[in-house]
Amino acid sequence: MAPCLDGEPNPRTYVLNKSAATLEVCVIGSGTGIPNPRRRPPALAVRMGGHLMLFDCGAGTMWGLAEVGLDFRDLDWLWFTHFHPDHTSDLVPLLFAARSPLYGRKKPLVIGGATGLQDFYQRLHGVYGQWIELDPALLTFEEIDPAAATETELPFGRLITLAMAHTKESLGYRLESKDGLVLAYSGDTEYCRNVVTLASEADLFFCECSFPDHLETTGHLSPAGVGRVAREAGCKRLVLTHLYPACDETDVVAACRQEYSGEIIVAEDHMWFTL
Repeated sequence: MAPCLDGEPNPRTYVLNKSAATLEVCVIGSGTGIPNPRRRPPALAVRMGGHLMLFDCGAGTMWGLAEVGLDFRDLDWLWFTHFHPDHTSDLVPLLFAARSPLYGRKKPLVIGGATGLQDFYQRLHGVYGQWIELDPALLTFEEIDPAAATETELPFGRLITLAMAHTKESLGYRLESKDGLVLAYSGDTEYCRNVVTLASEADLFFCECSFPDHLETTGHLSPAGVGRVAREAGCKRLVLTHLYPACDETDVVAACRQEYSGEIIVAEDHMWFTL
């Protein structure tokens, strides 16, 4: 079980495979760039095989990691879905903390994202200079061409990336473990065939559900669209995330249920899943 602030087991923990839990996922941020006391901007932490990775790094991610007992110094990989501020704005605090003489990082960090990632970093460096510089031995950038499906080998499996329908650099991630577990994370997207492929038969599919259906917006999914993706993908469990405040005022699960009959969970910050 995962820790919460008072050290007791977090009641929002889903144990999905009690016989052999090998993959842990924690929702650090389930919201967006619009302030919501319930939800930080997007960030999803994954722990497996003694390794820790993070998908997206929105505002407050560093504090969110600490609140659930995860140490930013233990991160092995940080993968960005795209470069919008609500998904990237804690990169600067992360790098600034990583160079602290007392609390800094000692292990290498790989930061991955679409083509343009290094240019994105260089523009930040133009503002912050040495304060976000790390020893080259401790920081590597991995750029991914959104135009091509890409596989990255990891110690415990492989990470597959596919282009999503949001911005030209938008990526979705599919993590396949060596023992057959599949985690998919859409990032931001509207309906496209790639997001269906990404989530195909996934054990756990984290999908953006930005707005209620009556507020559907280009470049994003609403509950009916999310349900369609989940049904066509045949995913085993669907977790709704990237929720704008309006989603907390409507029954997004019921709307998804019109299309998808599987298990649906509305993400909350500090929520843990074990597979």
